[in-house]
Amino acid sequence: MKTKKKIILDLNGLKKGGILKQRQKDYFILRTRIPGGYLKAEALGKFMQIAKKYGKGYVHLSTRQCVEIAWIHIKNIEKVKKELEKIGILTGACGPRSRNIVACPGSSVCRFGFSDTEKLAKKFDKKFFGKDVPKKFKIGLAGCPNSCAKPQENDLGFVAIGEPEYDLNICTGCTLCAEVCQQVCARGSREPAITMDKKKRPVYRKEFCLFEGDCIRVCPVNAWKIKRTGYTVFLGGKIGRFPMLGYKIAEFASEKDIFKIAAKTITYYNKIAEKGQRLGEAINKIGIEEVKKHIL
Repeated sequence: MKTKKKIILDLNGLKKGGILKQRQKDYFILRTRIPGGYLKAEALGKFMQIAKKYGKGYVHLSTRQCVEIAWIHIKNIEKVKKELEKIGILTGACGPRSRNIVACPGSSVCRFGFSDTEKLAKKFDKKFFGKDVPKKFKIGLAGCPNSCAKPQENDLGFVAIGEPEYDLNICTGCTLCAEVCQQVCARGSREPAITMDKKKRPVYRKEFCLFEGDCIRVCPVNAWKIKRTGYTVFLGGKIGRFPMLGYKIAEFASEKDIFKIAAKTITYYNKIAEKGQRLGEAINKIGIEEVKKHIL
C-alpha cells in the first residue's frame, strides 16, 4: 500500500522568495519580480495559462507593479516557478528583503520624463533586489517631479529633474514660460521661479524652481533648454500604519551617485536598525543629518 509523501515547507523561506501563505490551507500566492512593471506582451499569455491551469483563472496586479497568482496548491509551487522561468519571470520578495523596483514609464515614452526609468529600474533590480534588511526596503524611481511612482513614499526614492536655462537672443517675450510657471507654483502656494521684467524678458530665480521643465516644453521658439539633469533623493519614506514622507537629502545627483547612495543606504540600514524596524523609523531616532553623513 502506497503512502502519501508528506511535503514539509519552510514558510519563512518561501515568504522571502515571494511565495505567500494564503488563509486557505495548503494554498499560496505566488508573487513575481517585474522591475518597473515592464512586462513583455508574450508573458501575459503565459500568466493566463498558469492562472487557469494551477490557480482560479485570474491574476492580481500588485501595488508594486508585480503580477501575483493566487490559489497555487502546495504541490504545484515548483511547477509554476519552472514554467515562469522559461519566459524569464522570477519570483518576487516579501518579508525582510528589498522589494520589486517601482518606476514610472520615464523618458522612453513620456513627454515629461528626464530619465529612462525603464532601463534604470532594470539596473537597480540587478544590483539591489532581494537584499536582506531588518524589515522591508522599497525603492521608487520617477522620471520627473510629477512623481507618478511615488518615490517619496519609498524607503529610497529618486526623482529625475531638469534645470532650465534660457537664451535672451532667441526669446520673443511671449510670456508663456512665466504664465505656466505661475500656474504650477500657485498650486503649491510657492513663489514662481519665472517672472517677466518691464521689457517682457524672463527673469529666472533658481531657488524657487521645481525643475519640472514646463517652461521648456511651452516655449514656442526653444529659447528655454535643459542645462543639466539629475536626481532628487528621498530617504526614509513609508506608508503602513504610521506613514511618513521621505527626507529630501540631495538634488541633481548623477546616475553614478544614486547607485552609490543606494548601496550605502542598504548597508547603513542594516547597521542602525533593529529587527522589524523600517528605515524611516531608524532615521527618526538617529537624526537625518547624522544619517546623511554616512550615505552622501
